[in-house]
Amino acid sequence: MAVKPPRPRKSDFQFPRVMLAPVAGVTDRATREIARSHGCPLTFSELISARGLREANGGTWRMLRECQGEHPLVVQIFGHEPESISEATRLVSDQGVEGINLNLGCPVKKVFKNKSGCGLTVFPTELVYVLRAMRKATECHLSVKIRAGVNHKSLNYKMIGDIAQGEGCDAVIFHARTRLMGFGGEAQWEWIQDLKEYLDIPVIGNGDVVDALSARRMFEQTGCDGVMIARGAYGNPWIFREILEYLDTGIIPPPPTLEERLSTLIRHLRLAVEWKGEQRGILEMRKQIGWYIKGYRNVRPLRDQINRLETLSGVIETLQEWAATNPEEEAAESGLARPSFPGR
Repeated sequence: MAVKPPRPRKSDFQFPRVMLAPVAGVTDRATREIARSHGCPLTFSELISARGLREANGGTWRMLRECQGEHPLVVQIFGHEPESISEATRLVSDQGVEGINLNLGCPVKKVFKNKSGCGLTVFPTELVYVLRAMRKATECHLSVKIRAGVNHKSLNYKMIGDIAQGEGCDAVIFHARTRLMGFGGEAQWEWIQDLKEYLDIPVIGNGDVVDALSARRMFEQTGCDGVMIARGAYGNPWIFREILEYLDTGIIPPPPTLEERLSTLIRHLRLAVEWKGEQRGILEMRKQIGWYIKGYRNVRPLRDQINRLETLSGVIETLQEWAATNPEEEAAESGLARPSFPGR
C-alpha cells in the first residue's frame, strides 16, 4: 500500500522571486519539467476543475495524476461551489504538493458565466465561503490569482485581496489587467504597487514580464514579492535563469545557441510523448515548436512540414535537417523574436 506524502504545513513554504504561470493548454507536465530543468524555482499546474475532481471526471483526474511526484509544484483549481472546492482542495492536498491556488482571473466566457475564474469575484460573499472552505480543507500554502476587475469601471482588486487575506490565504498573485482587457493592452503595474502597499501578505506581480530587464523594473516599480512569467516563457525556458542571474549579479547571461535550443526542444518533445502518447504529444507540441524556433530563418516552411507529421522520429529528423541548413551566424543575425509589449 502506497504511503501518502506528508501534508506540508502552511509555514513550510513561500513563493520564490520568479515562477512559471499556470496556462491552460500550455503548462503541462512536460513544459513544467523543462522549465524546472532550466532554473525555474516553482511551477504551477494547468487549470483543474474542482467539480471535475469531485465527480471523478477522467480528463480532470488525468491532469492531477500528471502532477504526482512533481516538486516544487502548486496546483491551480477553479470553481464556485464550496463543497466541490473543499473536496478538490483535500484531494490535491493529499498529493503532497507545495501549494494550492484558486483561479479568480480566468476571463474565458464560459468560465466567467459559470461564476468561476474572474466571475467569482463579482460575488464577494460567495467568494468568502469558497476560500473559507479551502482553508479548512488544507494546511498547504494557499493563494489566489486575480485580475483587477471585470473592467476599468469595476476595479475591485483591493476588496478581493482583502477577502483573501482575511480568509487565511498566504499570498495573492495579481495579473494587472481587467477581464475586458484579456491579454492585450499594457498591464497596469501601478495597480500591483497599490495592492502591495495595501496588503500584509505577499503579492506576486504578473503581466508583461518578458525578460530580465522587465522583471527588475516590475520589482522596482511595484515593490512586489515575486514575478510570475507566462508568455515570456513560451519556447524560452532560459528566461528563469536569465532573470535570477541578473537580479543577483546585474549580468544577463548570453542567449542559448541554436544547438542548445534544438536540444531542449527535442527533449521537450520526448517528454510530451512520454506523458501523452505519440499522437497526442506531437499534436499538442506543434505550437510549442513554433515558439522555440520563432525568429529564425526559413521557419514558415518548417512549420508547414512539421504540422503534417505524426511521429516523433519524423519531427526530430525534420528539425535536425532544418538546423543543419540554418547556420548559427545566420540565426544570430535574424535574432530571436521576443514578445513585444509597450515600453515603460
